[in-house]
Amino acid sequence: MIIPSKFRDGFVEIFYLCKGFEDCLMILSSNEVQKIETKIKETHLTNKDIRQFMRIFFSGMVDVSFDPQGRILIPKSLRAFAGIDKEAAVVGTGLYLEIWQREKWRRKIGR
Repeated sequence: MIIPSKFRDGFVEIFYLCKGFEDCLMILSSNEVQKIETKIKETHLTNKDIRQFMRIFFSGMVDVSFDPQGRILIPKSLRAFAGIDKEAAVVGTGLYLEIWQREKWRRKIGR
């Protein structure tokens, strides 16, 4: 999948692709993943919700990098999670990117 150049600037060589909080995928910088890990370390692992978040968030997370054409390879399991087959929409949120199956994104924003 090609990531538009306006979104690539904030990412260094290695970044992370994982399941999003909704029916999408997330691309996070190493710095953002480190912030999340630090926040989790500050909590009590006896908290069932924290453990569930960790399982969902980190399971399937992969490190990725751009090829010379600005593309990334999305593993089949993550494509299946988000329902991405052919067309996708890349959405910037300020802290991370989301990758949506295009039709789901259109419904999400009411178009």
